[in-house]
Amino acid sequence: MAISSMIIQPVTDSISMVSQALSAISGITVHSVSPKQEIIIVVEAASLTQVNEVARTIEVIPGVLGVFPTYITTADEQEDRIS
Repeated sequence: MAISSMIIQPVTDSISMVSQALSAISGITVHSVSPKQEIIIVVEAASLTQVNEVARTIEVIPGVLGVFPTYITTADEQEDRIS
């Protein structure tokens, strides 16, 4: 599993519309809107390739100026188990 935190920079008057569009995408959790009017999200996907695909999907949402990953990790649930 891949997990990424991203900052989405929307056009100022599109924050609500962009937040709603983000919430409709599978694997995205919208956490908050910063004082600078940036939307903070977390993306959970099966692979880093899928995280990249989600970022590319976000880039074309009307009102999105930029997508900025701030944290990316992969976790293999099998590695987390104690034998």
